[in-house]
Amino acid sequence: MEFRDFVALVWKRRLVVAIVFVVAIALASAYAFTQPKKYKASATIVFTPDPKNGADFLSPDNLSALLGTYAELAKSDQTKAKAATLLGHPLPGSISTSTEQGAGVLGISGTDTSPQGAAETARATANAFMQTIAGNGVLIASLVNPPVPPSSPEQPRPKLIISLAGVLGIIAGVLLALALESFRRSVESPAELSELSGLPVIGRLPRERSLRGTNSLVWTSAKMEAAQEAYRALRTNIELLTEGRTSVLQVTSSDPGHGKSTVVANLGVALGQLGIPTVIVDADLRAPRQHQIFGLPNGHGLSTLMVLSDAEIAPQPTEWRNLSVLTSGPIPPDPTEMLHIRFRAVLRELRSTDQFVLIDSPPILPVSDARLIAPHADGVLLVAAAGMTKTSSFTSALEKLRFAGAQVTGIVMNFAQGDETASAGGYGYGYGHDRFETSAPRPLRAS
Repeated sequence: MEFRDFVALVWKRRLVVAIVFVVAIALASAYAFTQPKKYKASATIVFTPDPKNGADFLSPDNLSALLGTYAELAKSDQTKAKAATLLGHPLPGSISTSTEQGAGVLGISGTDTSPQGAAETARATANAFMQTIAGNGVLIASLVNPPVPPSSPEQPRPKLIISLAGVLGIIAGVLLALALESFRRSVESPAELSELSGLPVIGRLPRERSLRGTNSLVWTSAKMEAAQEAYRALRTNIELLTEGRTSVLQVTSSDPGHGKSTVVANLGVALGQLGIPTVIVDADLRAPRQHQIFGLPNGHGLSTLMVLSDAEIAPQPTEWRNLSVLTSGPIPPDPTEMLHIRFRAVLRELRSTDQFVLIDSPPILPVSDARLIAPHADGVLLVAAAGMTKTSSFTSALEKLRFAGAQVTGIVMNFAQGDETASAGGYGYGYGHDRFETSAPRPLRAS
């Protein structure tokens, strides 16, 4: 990933980064200002060789070893008890010690919730320790830095805690943004689709709340004027791409639930309204929808034509002018094999009728049916649902189509307003033979 892409991604997910940053600051502030304050006072003791006993020099190794012993002695229970005796009451705080490498210096520190208690602890412990080692004949201990009550607490340090939390919050926010982009990224705009595919987005269809249940046609209500106009624009772009010739156009999507059957049905109506004889072929032999959308019987159709080689191809007329539908027919046990063997012959006969053929095929990724159909079509429209189609799924579907030799004509962005999430639409795990149990719609008769 290039740096500019990284910056663009972070900016895109800036709300996530900001939320994680604010949460980190809030938690750090709550911790920093609720912890009890701890003060630390220190006494410094310097050791020099005792000249009275001929100890003018002590090797660094021996000095370090002796200082280590003294450091442990200074915080021993014996020294603490002696310091408590000197104070006349138990030590108010805790003891810690430190030494400096190569120097005869011992630090004795007292830590307590009050400045005075910290200073008392350090002072009493230092005095008790010096009394304990007095007259050892090796080193003379001198208190060079008496402990004084500190003016500010050593812990907690709110500024440091909050600053570190802010830095960690930004890092965590960026990592979360990257994770969301990697695992949940979906296409959200036509520009993104064009960039991913190198193809034009020839249709941008809005999400219509009223297209639920049995109603899948935008032409049944004047309230859906925006959606109707979007389909007219898609129809015009298809006419320009096909140069006005009758054509076989396959419509599919990467995954179920992206509205490709609804797109086929409404596009078929739009083409018919322009006076173009159109036939919709429901080649989705796993979860067919066209017979439900147009309220047609499905006792026979594409599946029966592929079983009976001498059967007559007779698409059923609809209540919409210039539009007929070749329904799927009964769901066969082996749709992939049937499409592979017999679909080309059916399509050849449909071409001879000089009609515009729209093929509603299954999604690309769950099964291979769409890839078997694609080489026999003059073009393929790939439907992508805004906010639902994952980038990885979209690019994978496009690669599979191109590998199959498909002529991908363009991209259609569905649910462009993205106000709701579409359901899976009857495709179960593994793309099973789920069926829709809905009553037939009653569209208005086209004039």
